Amino acid sequence: MNDILFGNNNGAVIKKLSDRYFKSNKSRNIIAVIAIVLTTILFTTIFTLGSGLIDTVHDQNIRKAGGDGQAVLSYISDEVYNDVAGNPLIDRIAYAKAIAYRLKNPGLERWRSDLWYMDDTALEFARYTPTTGRRPESENEIIADTKTLDALGVPARIGETVSLTYEVKGKTYTTDFTLCGFWETDSLSNIGRLIASKAFVEARSDILTYTYPVDNDYSGVVCAYVMFRGRGDIEARLHQLLSETGYTCDTMGGSKGDSNYVIARVSPAYRNGALTDNPAMLVSGIIGTLLIIVTGYLIIYNIFQISIIQDIQSYGQLKTLGTTKWQIRRLIRRQALRLSLTGIPIGLLTGFFIGRALVPFLMNGTSYTADAGIKVTVNPLIFIGSTAFALFTVFVSVRKPAKIAGTVSAIEAIRYTENDTAAFGKCRVKDKRSIHGAKLHFMALANLGRNRKRTVLVIVSMTLSLVLFNTVFTLSGGFDIDKYIAKFMDTDFVISNADYFQYQVEKSENDLSGSFIEAVKQNNCFEDGGRLYSSWMLEEPFSTEHNAFFSYNKDQNGNPYISLYGADDFLLNNMEVIEGTIDPEKLKSGKYILLSVDCNDDGTVIDNPNISVGDTVRINHLKAEELSTTITDSYDFIILAKVRANENTATTRNTGETRFYLPTDIFLPLCDNPHLVNFPFDVKEGTEAEMAEFLNDYIDSVEPDMDFESKATYVSSFDDLTSLIITIGGALSIIIGIIGIANFVNSVLTSIITRKKEFAMLQSIGMTGRQLKSMLSFEGLYYAVGTIITSTVLGVLFSVAVVKGISTGIWFFTYRFVIWPMLVIYPFLILLTVAIPALLYRQIAKVSITERLRQN
Repeated sequence: MNDILFGNNNGAVIKKLSDRYFKSNKSRNIIAVIAIVLTTILFTTIFTLGSGLIDTVHDQNIRKAGGDGQAVLSYISDEVYNDVAGNPLIDRIAYAKAIAYRLKNPGLERWRSDLWYMDDTALEFARYTPTTGRRPESENEIIADTKTLDALGVPARIGETVSLTYEVKGKTYTTDFTLCGFWETDSLSNIGRLIASKAFVEARSDILTYTYPVDNDYSGVVCAYVMFRGRGDIEARLHQLLSETGYTCDTMGGSKGDSNYVIARVSPAYRNGALTDNPAMLVSGIIGTLLIIVTGYLIIYNIFQISIIQDIQSYGQLKTLGTTKWQIRRLIRRQALRLSLTGIPIGLLTGFFIGRALVPFLMNGTSYTADAGIKVTVNPLIFIGSTAFALFTVFVSVRKPAKIAGTVSAIEAIRYTENDTAAFGKCRVKDKRSIHGAKLHFMALANLGRNRKRTVLVIVSMTLSLVLFNTVFTLSGGFDIDKYIAKFMDTDFVISNADYFQYQVEKSENDLSGSFIEAVKQNNCFEDGGRLYSSWMLEEPFSTEHNAFFSYNKDQNGNPYISLYGADDFLLNNMEVIEGTIDPEKLKSGKYILLSVDCNDDGTVIDNPNISVGDTVRINHLKAEELSTTITDSYDFIILAKVRANENTATTRNTGETRFYLPTDIFLPLCDNPHLVNFPFDVKEGTEAEMAEFLNDYIDSVEPDMDFESKATYVSSFDDLTSLIITIGGALSIIIGIIGIANFVNSVLTSIITRKKEFAMLQSIGMTGRQLKSMLSFEGLYYAVGTIITSTVLGVLFSVAVVKGISTGIWFFTYRFVIWPMLVIYPFLILLTVAIPALLYRQIAKVSITERLRQN
């Protein structure tokens, strides 16, 4: 209506014209579909990776937590369970009762296992439902996981006898069970489970009494896993549940001294932070999405711009016949939609499978593992989101070309050759007389200048992939293995009992054995090491009267508990001094002590301004009796230095209390029952593998309840992380690189097709086919040179300004400027850009010069 007096409504004609234009542009269609497929693959891959990561992390968190359930009530009595079980807030609740935490069978030294009763819901939540056999019913029936059966030496076969020796309330019992079912041990589990029947628990109700608040004995305690009805804040509903049933917990302001106190928490699997709580992930996602949109835009826009330029005279003729600019735009958008309907489904399927294949690499770069299995559901949101973004990219890309086609006049269209500013701008490019003559390389350079916008788009699209490729290697090369390992291990090896490496050292019945230490010291690989001692909180904790420290656990006077260690010289000398100096003579005098400071992951000290070197701290020795403590002795020490102690080698691996260190000879007399925690040590250079082999053989054949850890464990996890960056980043670089090359091929091919008559005229006045191919190769070379210059400049700027800035937030990253990946790619880029135009020219050279001159 805006274009002519009365307007028109020739929808059927526009549809027919659109179909005909579509069919007449077969080469354009193929390249456009490829571009849409690649763009959709990028979106779908990213969405699949994100969805797969979320699903897998959630699944593994459930398994690590010991079972499903949004909230957990731990160490409660049957009375508490019955009070909350019928609350209308609850959709499902699982009941699990501990029978024995201490099994004394040979074979369970390095694989700790517990004996429980669980109802059907608990078995389902914990994923202990037997895959072979059935759940236990009679008093002597039992089910177990396969690794526990293997540790017990019992074949995984229905009907086998499982003889268990276990402790309940300090007394030892032995029962012969019949195996009625089993399941495969979860690879994420660090503990075994044996499940007895309800009949077994009822028959022993007299010994399975609830005494946990009195003696901390786990036998008879109940754990309840709760799934709430509907949606909403889980912690708020947990608080409502406890409030309505008359109970309180830590997060409600309750304390252990309250008569209605229960241990209740939201399961870690359902404690997902909002995306805005992780700004780095949010920014990365936004940048990644924008990068894909820009990459897809560059090629799709270029394809349609070139297609419209090819058909510009036809569009001008349509305008002359009365077609409105809106109808022409609709005609072009219809073609774009048709191409999308072909390309997007292919991209969705391909991208989903690529993303699913890459999820394991992504998992191994996190604190989770793909070895435990990945979970990638066919989430409709993956395909809906990918389709929406792909369509958005397509229609944004065709908007400008469609506008050009709709606004060009018939006269401008007829006289159009290939100078975009002359055809679509108000200013014509002035003809310039050449001062170089008809030299091929100058002609090639002039040809690129005829369509500067297209030239720039091609160069930018190829530059993006090179910059991303360089960034991938900058990131992977900057991860500092020494920083990474130093956080977890500052010695070559550490040995202890098996419970220590399962973060259960204070529940262990046996300390690290002296015989194991002596065997290690006698090995030819051994260089130096030292013992670490401590006391157990439930036996004889230590507290301090200094108000600079805090702990949830306090003595009867309200003084916070601390962790006090006795360390050999080897450990003390390995500690990094933050403030003050370590004077061995002063330490051994018994008047001085070392204070361990807390640090962030990057090593930044979290200083406590309320305590300084030179201050005096009073440390109390306590005797624990049931849930009460009594101060038996007090000692005053002067803080000699603040140090950084390694979490994995110089502690019990339990957190919460402030740590202090004394020389072994000073510490041991302070304790009634000191425990040998571990023995970190170094070996001679190049003998790590030999020592690891010795330790494995010793543990298997001599002391199966001992274990060890080495730097090699963390080297492997570090390698997984770097492979994550290279694999995923490299895959995205390759896809974007393919898009860039496709854009270049499309531009060159279209340029050759639209200039067929021009080439024929040049040949008719004496230019040879070889010279023509050389000219086209020079054009390709100029594309390469432009890409090399642009990528070098942008790559350097992006590396220094962006990557270096991001890397400051990664604690084990050491920024190193890298440019060699692009230098490696440049020769291949030059080869491609020089060879492709010459190869494409061969296709039109098959048509004679005369026939090409006759073509319009």
